[in-house]
Amino acid sequence: LHSSSIDYQKQAAMEIQLLAKNKPENRIKIAKAGAIKPLISLILSPDLQLQEYGVTAILNLSLCDENKEVIASSGAIKPLVRALNSGTATAKENAACALLRLSQVEENKAAIGRSGAIPLLVSLLESGGFRAKKDASTALYSLCMVKENKIRAVKAGIMKVLVELMADFESNMVDKSAYVVSVLVAVPEARAALVEEGGVPVLVEIVEVGTQR
Repeated sequence: LHSSSIDYQKQAAMEIQLLAKNKPENRIKIAKAGAIKPLISLILSPDLQLQEYGVTAILNLSLCDENKEVIASSGAIKPLVRALNSGTATAKENAACALLRLSQVEENKAAIGRSGAIPLLVSLLESGGFRAKKDASTALYSLCMVKENKIRAVKAGIMKVLVELMADFESNMVDKSAYVVSVLVAVPEARAALVEEGGVPVLVEIVEVGTQR
């Protein structure tokens, strides 16, 4: 990973992400071997494919609970947010998923919010593909357990996006969007935005014809 050859770095990162994908014991071994910091440095690479491999490897390592705090304390949050902003479509999806994993450690929620992730996740929720929308909505649900992130999400225009998704019964995003709304409406700013964006009739329709969940 420390090699100056981009091709070698790509090969090493790909092998690490594959080793970490299916075997939990490998995730711990790879982290203990010191791979996290060099993988984070790959996320900052101007080479978009190398950046994508770094993001994906970090995502796979973050699937192990023991690695989450180490990944965050090693400085992964800001590089992941950068990938969320300017990476390939796959890098954006995997960065959103990695941030979700890191947000499951309570202390990381505020740090991720302060890093500028919320508006980027809202943008991904609005314009990403189906998988990207799912990852973004789940990450936002987790992050918005913290009040300051609720306010950030409302300021980023999340209510307009959520109302549109809840109103589209063909999107398969109705339930997930409603989950995020249920967390956000704990703050008055979100309730006001929900009404302003025409969310009340949409909620009534979901109660009438939506799924039991």
